Amino acid sequence: MPITEDIRCPECGVRLVRKPGGRCPECHADVREHVLAERERETRIEKVVAVIGTLLVLSVSLFFGGCNIVEGAIVWIIAGALIWWWGKGLFYED
Repeated sequence: MPITEDIRCPECGVRLVRKPGGRCPECHADVREHVLAERERETRIEKVVAVIGTLLVLSVSLFFGGCNIVEGAIVWIIAGALIWWWGKGLFYED
């Protein structure tokens, strides 16, 4: 699941939608290294999310495989809410 973040210019803070020539359209600061660093950060986050998601599916399947459909749905909802609550503080800045 790709994570899309707004990449902002480190100098003026404008949102970088297009980066013509690797420069900020407002202040013309060189943003190439900043954009590369942000993309690498997004890639690391996507890998962590994939590993956590895989572990969640395996653990819930192993520990709650004998539940009926209602109990299983409740377990998935609780597990998903806990992972979302835990992950929102790690990946998103206020």
